[in-house]
Amino acid sequence: MNSGAIPIDDSLVRVAKGELLSDDWSRKTYSVDSSHYEVVPEAILCPVDEYDVQQACLYSTSKKVPIAARGAGTGLLGQSLSDGIILDFTKHMNRVLEIDENHAIVEPGIVKAVLDGELRKKGKFLPPDPASSRYCTVGGMIADNSSGIHCLGYGNTIDFLDGVKVVYADGTFGFASSRQFDSRMKKLRNLLYPQMDLIEEGYPRVSKNSCGYRLDATVKRDGFYPQKIFAASEGTLGLVTSARLKILDIPEKRCLLVTGFEDLLAAVKAVPVFLRYSPVALELMDRTVFSTEREDNTGCLVFVEFAGSGMDPEIRLESCKKGLEGTCAVLEYASDENSLKRIWSARTAALNNIMKLTVGSRKPLGLIEDTVVRPELLAGHVEELLKTYKENGLEYVMYGHVGDGNMHTRPLIDIASDSEMNLMSEIAGNVFAEVIRLRGTITGEHGDGIARQPYIERMYGRQITELFLTIKTLFDPGFTLNPGKKVLSR
Repeated sequence: MNSGAIPIDDSLVRVAKGELLSDDWSRKTYSVDSSHYEVVPEAILCPVDEYDVQQACLYSTSKKVPIAARGAGTGLLGQSLSDGIILDFTKHMNRVLEIDENHAIVEPGIVKAVLDGELRKKGKFLPPDPASSRYCTVGGMIADNSSGIHCLGYGNTIDFLDGVKVVYADGTFGFASSRQFDSRMKKLRNLLYPQMDLIEEGYPRVSKNSCGYRLDATVKRDGFYPQKIFAASEGTLGLVTSARLKILDIPEKRCLLVTGFEDLLAAVKAVPVFLRYSPVALELMDRTVFSTEREDNTGCLVFVEFAGSGMDPEIRLESCKKGLEGTCAVLEYASDENSLKRIWSARTAALNNIMKLTVGSRKPLGLIEDTVVRPELLAGHVEELLKTYKENGLEYVMYGHVGDGNMHTRPLIDIASDSEMNLMSEIAGNVFAEVIRLRGTITGEHGDGIARQPYIERMYGRQITELFLTIKTLFDPGFTLNPGKKVLSR
């Protein structure tokens, strides 16, 4: 981060139409997000349109002041925190611009739940559904490549990103889709194609990934998809001013089964069985995140949803029940929307329940909370996590998108204790090393931010990390766009 930020002068006020906030209260408000970090910005601009974004970038470049985009501040790792200018897209740039049969075009500040409401009127939906959907913005979802409960059946934000309009660090306008793209994207294509073998070999073998830059999704043997470079980029390459997103028809039929297992290990060992029946969601909640004590002996819950048309979802659900006979208890079944919403709300509330465990400086720390391995390797991974917690006498919470092998876990750590923070770093190093050995990723959907940036080179190795730096320099040679995230200047 820039330790010598330059105070914002009146020239930005004169050229920007949106509100510029620099009072102490506003700066304090924007100094935090949903992480445990605090970085006080110099000013906050609420841009009205892409021209305001352009003026802010021109100012940032000329004054060498950092600039970072911000949505709802739901990032868990300090992604949108900056000591320079914060661009808050939620106040003005929050509209649905267009909805057609297969796509929606939106501004970055629109809240996911608001977009969901508009799409529902037309019988459509955008599948990525993070737990923070009631608050998070689409721009933030792109920045982190968010996923959510239903990514197992449908994919992640990157899979639905069909095109973008952006403003680059130097104030120039850009655009990117697989059909047409600007001159900077042509340079990116020329840079990446000779590195295809390196990229194919160096990326994890899992279905979701938010670590580093998603070069593997941007350049493929079957084509060039330049818009995808912005997914998971945390606003370090360009500022998205509108996005074209693929949308789908709402499924004709959905049904949900809640199963109870004796313990966490029994539940994760059953994941490959669940997956035989092609669910669209497979979620786990261990007893450590239950808001109340359960009265039965099911210490771990697994939620499984099937979707489709006709009787197909019901048939698969019944087959799944038979395949699991003797291994778990069936606790609840639902097929109407109200019941589905009620049951899923328990899963989406998991993070809120976890954050309530904070007492003073003792917090459920999120450094290792987003690892992904292939589902068939998940049981072994979880066994190692439990062993680590037991050996170090740590309390913990655990839940996750187990259908994708994505486990969310947080040990309770006293962040005011140097010894406990050093222990956390040691644990992170060991956990990440094992995940990388298994060809997994250190972050599936929550991104790198401040916390995991130091581990990116361990994840990809020197060659790919150097390629990240070359790409950052191509897009943002002055390193003014959200510096300190993804890559560091030499």
